[in-house]
Amino acid sequence: MINSNLLNNPFVFSTDRLSSSAIFDYNIELDYGYFYFNRETVFSKIELDGTTLILIGYVLDIRDGLKGEDQILNELLEKYLNKHSEEDSFYAFLDFLNGRYVLLFSNQNDTNIYTDATSMAPLFYYKNNLFSSHEIILRELIKGEYDIQLNVSEYSMKNFLDYTDTEEIYSFNPNLFYSGMDHKFYRYFPRKKFKNQTLNEVLQNTDIYYSHQLNWLKNSRRNIYLSLTGGFDSKLSLAIVKPIINDIQTFTYMYRFWESENYNELNQYRKIYYKDQVIVNNLVYNFNLNHKFFYFEDYEVPSEYLSEIGKHVSSNHSYKLSYLTAKEFKSNSVHLKSTLYELAKLPYNGSADMRTEDELMIQSIKRFAPNELQQNYKELNKMYQNYIERNLVDEIIEYGYNLPLMLYWEFRMGNWHSSITQETDFIVDTFIFINCRFLLDQLISLSMEDRKNNKYLTSIIKRNWPALNYFVANSFDTLEDLIEIR
Repeated sequence: MINSNLLNNPFVFSTDRLSSSAIFDYNIELDYGYFYFNRETVFSKIELDGTTLILIGYVLDIRDGLKGEDQILNELLEKYLNKHSEEDSFYAFLDFLNGRYVLLFSNQNDTNIYTDATSMAPLFYYKNNLFSSHEIILRELIKGEYDIQLNVSEYSMKNFLDYTDTEEIYSFNPNLFYSGMDHKFYRYFPRKKFKNQTLNEVLQNTDIYYSHQLNWLKNSRRNIYLSLTGGFDSKLSLAIVKPIINDIQTFTYMYRFWESENYNELNQYRKIYYKDQVIVNNLVYNFNLNHKFFYFEDYEVPSEYLSEIGKHVSSNHSYKLSYLTAKEFKSNSVHLKSTLYELAKLPYNGSADMRTEDELMIQSIKRFAPNELQQNYKELNKMYQNYIERNLVDEIIEYGYNLPLMLYWEFRMGNWHSSITQETDFIVDTFIFINCRFLLDQLISLSMEDRKNNKYLTSIIKRNWPALNYFVANSFDTLEDLIEIR
């Protein structure tokens, strides 16, 4: 039984009319399919010259944070209408859109589906003819509509590659679009030959777009929460929001530590939290941040809640965080996250950088695979080959893009991270400054050396709030300590 209170913006797109649906009350007939939705589904719909555009979620243009959603959609639809003569103009416009969204375009020529740059608004599909915001909806719909009980995977998939815990249901790759006329996917990113850029080039190409997005945040009139840790990533977000820091509530998930506890005697997992606590306390004290620690021990999560949330989301993360968020955060809020900044680093073994060999790629990604498969090269290779075919990976290689980094983008961020957002997105929405293809493309063009040394992150912090660099990321040291060592 589906609990609609645990679903955000539920919907289905089906290429065929559904005979009956106990899940959805309404539908809109499109040229090559049907859009099913409920009262809880928040979407916008516009029409121009026989073409319909439906937006599920929210969208902003990083070039102008004051541009309204209606203006963005109208400009986007005009670009789509001229797609056949000015294809790159349409895709370039998409590249500059941030947000969490699914876009449906439909006219007599086709019905197309696009997602945001990392499918942060998760989308799942079955046999290229059923698409939904939630894996559980597809499972229930297929059972009710076709009397098919899909098998649960024998492995705990942990959102590996594009797999889900339900066999035959896959996650939607953010750099592909779907054609309802052809019943197939097409890749539209990357579109040009890859080239490395210098750190200064990337800084020059990206810095201005953070201030534009600040304008959007300021005008959103929503409560803004920023999750703060002791790492590079959240300090970067903190630096960017400096002009509006008084309007932001920072917070940190934390375990309680007692004075008698010795750091060196803690396990590795608790050491991370202990170090985060020290660094965050320093940041809060020195920069007078509005901050709150949320201690896991303060929340007794009902077993019924854990069971329900586990059925309704496609992640295998910490459901306690979902419960905590529901208890503590106000609705109509934005959670400002920093997750995607890994793409400005080296999130895999450097020996795989700019390589394409299957064995190296499998070595690079196997740590994200189900535990019982990590040493099973034959099964991993089979899964990887099927993934390559479904997701048109050969086109990434054709354009010379860094394959391990693109895999990290498309499945680690586009499946694992996007599914994690489902745990809390029925309470708060998620916003990330770099969730658009233009900015991600810039970051992955950095040299391996710049990514390995976090040069971009520290440079952006230096430009926006340089004093934050005084506190060394993931360390008890400050710059003062490092100077003394030298």
